[in-house]
Amino acid sequence: MKLVKYEFKQFEEKYSRFFSLSLDLLCIANFDGYFKYLNPVWTKILGWSIQELVAQPFIEFVHPEDRESTIVAAEKIAQSVDAVSFENRYLCQDGSYKWLSWNATAFSEEQLIYAVARDITINKENEIALQKSIKELEAFRFALNAHSLVAITDITGKITYVNDLFCEVSKYSSEELLGQDHRIINSGYHTKEFFASLWKTIAQGKIWKGEIQNKAKDGTFYWVDTLIAPMLGQDGKPYQYVSIRTDITQRKLSELALLERSRLSVLSAEVSLALSQSGTLPEILQNCTNTISQYLDIGFVCIWTFERQTNQLQLQAGVHCTDITCSTLSDTQDFPEHIALVNNIIGLMIQNHQAIFNQELSVNHSEKLIESTFSISRFSAYPLIVEQQIIGIMALFSKQLFTEPTHNLLNWIANNIAVAIDRIWAREELLSRREALLLRLASQIRSSLDLDMILETAVNEIRSLLQIDRCYFLSYLPHPSQASLTITYEARNPNLTSMLGSIPLQKSNFLTQNLLSQELICIENINSKSQLDYDIQKLLTEFGITSQLMLPVKSNSGEIGAIVCSHCSGDRIWTNSEINLLQAVCDQLAIAIDHAQLYTQSRTATLEAQTQAEKLTETLHKLQQTQSQLIQNEKMSSLGQLVAGVAHEINNPVNFIHGNLTFANEYFQEMLTLLHLYQQHYPHPEVEIENFAKKIDLEFLTSDLSQLLSSMNMGTNRIREIVLGLRNFSRHDEADKKLVDIHEGIENTLLILHHRWKNNGIGFDITIVKEYGNLPLVDCYAGQLNQVFMNILTNAIDALEESMVKIKTNHKPQIVIRTEVLESKFVVIRIADNGLGMVEDIKKRLFDPFFTTKQVGKGTGLGLSISYQIIVEKHGGILNCLSEPGKGTEFWIQIPI
Repeated sequence: MKLVKYEFKQFEEKYSRFFSLSLDLLCIANFDGYFKYLNPVWTKILGWSIQELVAQPFIEFVHPEDRESTIVAAEKIAQSVDAVSFENRYLCQDGSYKWLSWNATAFSEEQLIYAVARDITINKENEIALQKSIKELEAFRFALNAHSLVAITDITGKITYVNDLFCEVSKYSSEELLGQDHRIINSGYHTKEFFASLWKTIAQGKIWKGEIQNKAKDGTFYWVDTLIAPMLGQDGKPYQYVSIRTDITQRKLSELALLERSRLSVLSAEVSLALSQSGTLPEILQNCTNTISQYLDIGFVCIWTFERQTNQLQLQAGVHCTDITCSTLSDTQDFPEHIALVNNIIGLMIQNHQAIFNQELSVNHSEKLIESTFSISRFSAYPLIVEQQIIGIMALFSKQLFTEPTHNLLNWIANNIAVAIDRIWAREELLSRREALLLRLASQIRSSLDLDMILETAVNEIRSLLQIDRCYFLSYLPHPSQASLTITYEARNPNLTSMLGSIPLQKSNFLTQNLLSQELICIENINSKSQLDYDIQKLLTEFGITSQLMLPVKSNSGEIGAIVCSHCSGDRIWTNSEINLLQAVCDQLAIAIDHAQLYTQSRTATLEAQTQAEKLTETLHKLQQTQSQLIQNEKMSSLGQLVAGVAHEINNPVNFIHGNLTFANEYFQEMLTLLHLYQQHYPHPEVEIENFAKKIDLEFLTSDLSQLLSSMNMGTNRIREIVLGLRNFSRHDEADKKLVDIHEGIENTLLILHHRWKNNGIGFDITIVKEYGNLPLVDCYAGQLNQVFMNILTNAIDALEESMVKIKTNHKPQIVIRTEVLESKFVVIRIADNGLGMVEDIKKRLFDPFFTTKQVGKGTGLGLSISYQIIVEKHGGILNCLSEPGKGTEFWIQIPI
């Protein structure tokens, strides 16, 4: 027994030594959540004493974020017989936390938990840092893929990876790119040396940076800011390349556009300078082509003009460029005609006068090209047009596509070249034909009889032909009381001040004396002309005149004047040929002035006679109008008297009949009552009476006679209405103005014309639409106003009948009568039909006396003329007609209330 106790004590001491010397954290805990036993490592690692750790529940030392998972693990340990592993963070005495990895087992019989913990703080922190790095790398990769074009190639340049943005920008799918090299997106913009330098850099394991222009699948170009990083193996040599690109197309296009604008601005200035230089036409155009070749990437630039006699294209200037130099084209044989230029493309341009821009050309015989290393693929051509006539062509061949600004500038250059060619041709023609033009001018001046046109033409043509700054006509009027010297006509450079107007007498003595003595004044430089009067020299200096030529003009009628040519830009040598020709012009001008004066005098006499004739014509016209009006008034007066008389004669018997119809109806009713009484009290009459009743159809007689009397009563009422309408329409007893109801006059007119607008037996049934406004009584000549209504409505009915005959469709004729008050001052009556309408020529003559479009015998042509006089002259109103062919006609009557 003692031996057993001794051995057990030794085992306990060994166990205690193992427990205290273990590097792991060993513990025994109760199920109640408190530590029962802890080895010394706890104090070493966490800094707490054993007493402090035992005094509190172990959950108090667990990190708040790990407590829930620790409680779950403790419950699992208590319920399981197997070991449970978990991790959590434990609080140290200094406030920090240590990561512990646990292995624990429970003994239910003892209600104890045996656990081993190990400090894994360093490993855990490394793991957390690694996960963080992985997340950051994922975020970097996401950002890189979202904003950059990423591609990976192997050592030979074959593409092994591309991201989505690379595919999106290049327009290729990843399947189309993988296994290819970057030649698939090569735009051809960069030289071979450029790519050789790039590969040399990355092959040495160095990073390459730069900007590259690539070509997408659809043929568009894009720019990328590129970084190529070699991935190095253990031997220090690249085994693959990662390229990261940023799309900078917009920025690059802006930079290129800015650079292009700058280059094009310089080009336009240089071309303008070349065109302003003196020289022959080929020299000037060659300077232009040389300038264009300096600033544009072209293979050829040529300018042709049409030979003015044969209209054949003639090469005036041209330049041929290679990658190295540019040279002048000496003749047409230097130009590659095999590119099908003249016959096809330029032939089409001559027809439509439209520019050709960036047209692709297929080169079938490249070996025939001069310096064929330059591959010509684009052709542009511009017509040289002056006043809508093509005078030449400018053509360019280029390797690259021209941009829209370049196209616009080339259009501008072509227009300026065309103007320059036209100016040079005009100058050459002017030099060769100056004398002929001057003589022709004299002939034109002499043939004209308009003095103003003669003098104005003279000063303009002389200034244009002699290319001087100013030409004017000086007129001298020797008035007995006070003479005057006036500049009446002038042609001048727009930048100069006008000299038109009177010249003060104190400044005109020198000019007056020379005019009176008919002396020519030739001043090549006013400063070297010592005999000049001080006042005239001062006058010339005031207007900037440096040289002057004055040629007097004296007509046979005594008019005195002078043609004065002046220059304001230095000396001007007036040649003898110019003076002689101008003198001849002045002689012709004097004759023309005499002719113009004679013409003016005769024209004045003619105008007087014409004015007198117009007055007589107007008087005759007024007499005709008065006569026609008197005739019409007499006709209307007679018609009014006749209508009034007839109405009176008809009215008396009709009133007698109408009055007796009432008694006749009463008598008939009484007799009918008596007959019914007989039938009631003697239901069985004699056979003779019964037979006679059947013979006369007594029932029908009694019913129809009542209706017959009613119809007769309606007829007499209708006759009375017509008679009343005739009396109201004629208004024979109302010749003076009085307040009347306009609507009553319209209704009376419609009543009289009832037989015309209702169905007249040949199928015309005109609808009358009345849109009457609330009109006051109007102070007017009622009878004459009714006459106007009669004329307009009759014309409307005639027009509708004509339209029905011509159209022959389901056209429904209609007349619309509208009345309204306008601005509380006027009454407006509008009568509109939906007939054929009128053309403008007929509408203009509508109110002329005796003008009619009706057949002979159907119209006098006076109705609308008299209506116009009644409305406009009698009532101070307005009568207007609105009509268009196919849209009917509307008459607008407006009279003051």
